[in-house]
Amino acid sequence: ETSRMENVDELRQYYDLNVFKVISLNTQYLKIFEEIEDRIIIINITSLCALKPMGGMAYYCSGKAAREMYFKVLAEEKKHIKVLNYSPGPVETSMIEYVLEEAVN
Repeated sequence: ETSRMENVDELRQYYDLNVFKVISLNTQYLKIFEEIEDRIIIINITSLCALKPMGGMAYYCSGKAAREMYFKVLAEEKKHIKVLNYSPGPVETSMIEYVLEEAVN
């Protein structure tokens, strides 16, 4: 439950993996390709959860929103970079199974 997110280490670990490492990896990618390409396209796999809150999924929703905004700001600052924030829709994974099970309960 969002109002009980007390484990800062867990939150930090989630954001480190799903936000900070993505930004770091993208920064390294741009260091290489900005020198050799005049036009860059980045595809960020995102989710409707970046825009629409889903109960019980605060980490996931906020992480996706943070990543999506990072890429939007990047594209705003660097006009030669185009970003596609692509949301493929529900993908059958254990996370989807968990969310559906919790919704029923």
